[in-house]
Amino acid sequence: MSYRNYTVRINFSVSGSGNPDYDLPYVFHVTDPKEGMKATVIKGTRGDGSIVIPGGKASQRITVRGNLFEPDGYASLTTAMTTLKNNITTDVATLTMKHLEGVSWIQDWAYTIRRIGEIRFSKSYRTGLQEYQVEFLVLAY
Repeated sequence: MSYRNYTVRINFSVSGSGNPDYDLPYVFHVTDPKEGMKATVIKGTRGDGSIVIPGGKASQRITVRGNLFEPDGYASLTTAMTTLKNNITTDVATLTMKHLEGVSWIQDWAYTIRRIGEIRFSKSYRTGLQEYQVEFLVLAY
């Protein structure tokens, strides 16, 4: 088995907003949504069977973690943090994951999402590297 090194890009875009698409920088962790369904399961008390009542699709979350890297120090890193907060809004948007193969980008998935909660930054002195975490709720598959 051979492993290939892929460059992955996570893109956030709000259609019709006038804001440019935003690529989340230096992503090192993405939880892919697991499409499933909400169902009510009624288990029998005497037998081995059960009744499954479908209830639609389950809500899914995508968590993206990455690093902001600015070798120029505090001021540049603070600007990068502000840019991230301004571009990743709570508006309904499309989150797309792509990987680079050769010279072209291949789309792996795209979901209609909404950012939920605040963008979290881990403790740091903002000296060049700042970790961030963003959580999205998938609205449509």
